[in-house]
Amino acid sequence: MLIVTVPHGFGPFYLKSKGEHDGVYVRLGSTNRIADASLIAEIKRLKEHISFDQSPEMKSTSNDLDFELARDLFSPLNKPFTKAAAKSLELLVDYQETQYPTKGGLLLFGKDRDRLFPDPLIRMARFEGDTKSEVIDQAEIKSSLPLAIDEMLAFIQRNVSMGAKIHSARRENIPEYPPAVVRETVINAVLHADYSTQRSPIQVAIFDNRMEITNPGPLPFGLSLETALSGVSQLRNKVLARVFRELQLIEQWGSGFNRICNICLQQNIVAPKFEELDHFFRVTLFPRTATIVPSELWHVPIIKYLEQHGKISAMEAEKIWKLSRRTATNRLKAMCHEGVLVELSTGPFDPYKTFILAEPRNQPRKT
Repeated sequence: MLIVTVPHGFGPFYLKSKGEHDGVYVRLGSTNRIADASLIAEIKRLKEHISFDQSPEMKSTSNDLDFELARDLFSPLNKPFTKAAAKSLELLVDYQETQYPTKGGLLLFGKDRDRLFPDPLIRMARFEGDTKSEVIDQAEIKSSLPLAIDEMLAFIQRNVSMGAKIHSARRENIPEYPPAVVRETVINAVLHADYSTQRSPIQVAIFDNRMEITNPGPLPFGLSLETALSGVSQLRNKVLARVFRELQLIEQWGSGFNRICNICLQQNIVAPKFEELDHFFRVTLFPRTATIVPSELWHVPIIKYLEQHGKISAMEAEKIWKLSRRTATNRLKAMCHEGVLVELSTGPFDPYKTFILAEPRNQPRKT
């Protein structure tokens, strides 16, 4: 018997004939793709157990951090902010006997953020209709990230409609999109964006029939969409995550996607759509008034079955479609990603998982 032991390594590994620049291939979804410079750099940082926002910015000093802003944000939480706290949060790091701010520190509390990140971090637009042909309102946000989140939410609030329910003499205003869902999606985009590429800002596009929130950077290397939707977390920006948690902007890591889906499910709203688009990640939210329209003929028998029975398993779907279990499961997952279905399971490998229709009911009357 011959046993070959291969040591684990992060690489990046590449085809010798093409070299590291053109010969690193990664698996994205069901395809193999050539890794670009930013992904290669991420693999190297993963090997060193360091994220982009943990790396020191050598052209800056500790004086480039706005300690007054940080104190103002931490003060309501009864958390004193000092240089020692800044080091503990990795906003400052020691490198070769000199103290430097980290890139994450400058993203969060940089006085002159434009020197390191000259382009807007966030672009927002409200379009008329369902396409990008005409802009009604727009904004570019360059503020420090904790402040940017509030600016993003304010822009969204002024550009979405408000519905209403009448309870006898009392009127209850119903936002077009649940505030908790919008807030969670915005914070996720800011927290998980790839700031190393400077390829594109975070983009928020509001249409009549949907809201698209897109951040640069696919899911962190090695994390699949299915695994992420099951609640597994892999942080791209460790400094940002730690500070967001200290500021109580996030409750616990890895629960964001599940919380978004659960709120929509509880309020009978079409489930969000999650997509990896090459070097970007997009979440599409749908308003309360949205309805499900089958986009494929094979959607129709499943939707009809669910309208009668309420839920369906992969075994039942394979009988309806007369396909293999694996193909039926893949189709059901595709319908989830398109916002047609919602998966109910305890994890990605739950053998008893079922699927329900995501179509909303009891819609509020729009004003």
